[in-house]
Amino acid sequence: MRVALRWVGCTAVLAALVMLTACTHGSGGPTSAPSTVIQTQVITKSASPPPPVKIVAPIKTGPTTAATANACPFLDEQPAVNKVGMRLDKITVLRSGGKTVGCRFYGLQHPNASCDASCLTKENLPGPHQPAIEIETYRYPSAKDAYNGFVSMSKKEGSNIQQDSIVGKSPGLCFETHFYPTDKGTDWACAFHKGATVVMVRTVVTKAALSVRNVARAIAARV
Repeated sequence: MRVALRWVGCTAVLAALVMLTACTHGSGGPTSAPSTVIQTQVITKSASPPPPVKIVAPIKTGPTTAATANACPFLDEQPAVNKVGMRLDKITVLRSGGKTVGCRFYGLQHPNASCDASCLTKENLPGPHQPAIEIETYRYPSAKDAYNGFVSMSKKEGSNIQQDSIVGKSPGLCFETHFYPTDKGTDWACAFHKGATVVMVRTVVTKAALSVRNVARAIAARV
């Protein structure tokens, strides 16, 4: 006895998920339920890189001049001596746009009642033209610009950069830099911002950065 076989075609429907349906129909038997296979396609979209930080230049206030002074408005002499462990003598103030924008403290150059010639030799104080401490301030359009400004300045000028709290919760950066040529890039400096003002403190201190951080914190209280 011959049996005639018939094939019934199935239609595949393509939607958001690809669905393949296989159907069979046998002669003389019940119709089987269709089987469904679901394939999920995963598309990974790479995140766009963040836009570069825009560095805004500080506000121009004109040329800067230096003049000998009896005191610095940002830091008293004796606290400076105590924090850096160095005998200081002459002070100059930096002025621009009619305002004091910085100070320089110089090491003792001549023997006096508290330090004779042998004392000066042992302490290895920098010469008369090299500041022991230099303070510079820069005014920016906004606090955000000031933050980006001091971070950029620190990265360009320093190495071995360390983050430290100087003004409340706002972090500052301390780093090694080239300030006194004799020290060959091992002088410590700190930079921070307070509002829209950036402060850069450079020293001839070559040991631990703690003393320079303490100087920066004392300055921050007066900016």
